[in-house]
Amino acid sequence: IQDLHFECLPHPPYSLDLAPSDYHMFGPLKEAMGGKKFRSDEEIQQAVHEWLRRQPQEFFSRGIHTLRKRWRACIERNGDYVEK
Repeated sequence: IQDLHFECLPHPPYSLDLAPSDYHMFGPLKEAMGGKKFRSDEEIQQAVHEWLRRQPQEFFSRGIHTLRKRWRACIERNGDYVEK
């Protein structure tokens, strides 16, 4: 976040527009892990860490920029839910 010159802001404990399940990486991560069988929590953690390491920097930068747009929409609507 610091490398991209963003400022960390406090956020509400829950917002439908900023739900963690909607974050940029969860969809692609779910797709990458789909259909695989793991024998242990450690094996899952290793697979997720490997997947994260393979993602280019632009992947994470794009996700942070998307989150910034969602933050802005939430702020402009005073926290009211934003339909997609």
